[in-house]
Amino acid sequence: MTNTSHPQTLACLGPEGSFSHLLTQMRFPDVPVQLMAGIGEVFDFIRTHPEALGIVPIENSSGGFIVDTVDRLVDERCGLHILEELTLDVKLALLGRHCSDIKTIHSHAMPFFHCDEWLKSNYPDAKRIVEASTAKAAEKASSQEGAAAIGPRQNAQRHSLDILHFPIAGEVPNITQFFLLGHQENAASTANNRTALVVELPDRAGSLCRFLTPLSDSAINMKRLESRPIRGQPNKYRFYIEIEGSPADPHVQAALDQTRTDGATLRSVGSYPAGLRFES
Repeated sequence: MTNTSHPQTLACLGPEGSFSHLLTQMRFPDVPVQLMAGIGEVFDFIRTHPEALGIVPIENSSGGFIVDTVDRLVDERCGLHILEELTLDVKLALLGRHCSDIKTIHSHAMPFFHCDEWLKSNYPDAKRIVEASTAKAAEKASSQEGAAAIGPRQNAQRHSLDILHFPIAGEVPNITQFFLLGHQENAASTANNRTALVVELPDRAGSLCRFLTPLSDSAINMKRLESRPIRGQPNKYRFYIEIEGSPADPHVQAALDQTRTDGATLRSVGSYPAGLRFES
């Protein structure tokens, strides 16, 4: 059984200095980390390394769902379970050199979206260049004259840059949530205050409403709902759904049983604690 308190190895989305990497180091400071180029590679690494755990982003407060993560979770071949939801309170910094006249600003698309108004007010003439990650943006800023980067302040030391401004747009919440994934699902417990389900419904009018009604009648709060196409089946969809509570609670289990009697097919992706919070 994999030990979530001290796994043998971890996989997360790289490169070094990405928000996924920073969060992974905060949650597991002494565990070796494998940095992957994409979310799919994180899933693939865990699937082929039974002793490993992985951390992937699921949602950003500015940009919404991370579709690559949802698609992997709803795939029947996934075989992994959500063990924890982790929240990162993202604080962004402008990194560069004090003596440089900033002509270009590099970052991932999401920080540009979050910092749009601030950039218009403070650097209206700077060209924005989208990079694959905030870590890559810092690398570009360190190697090009007149360039700056938006990202975590920790990347300043990694790339010999100055912190020109921190935090950027700090008054606007910027939260990214992540899942800790592994092979061994959590033991049934009411301490797991969140449950993720993959749901298939009959192809008939009102099927989603009929599914939601037992949850509503039982005062079970829904946190996420996303429809995704079923691979190889045109015009057919699965739903990714998260609810508060755990099937270990008879009240929750009874409501889920009722959805099944109305024709729903349910697969649990995990019941897990949601509440661990970190700040970048």
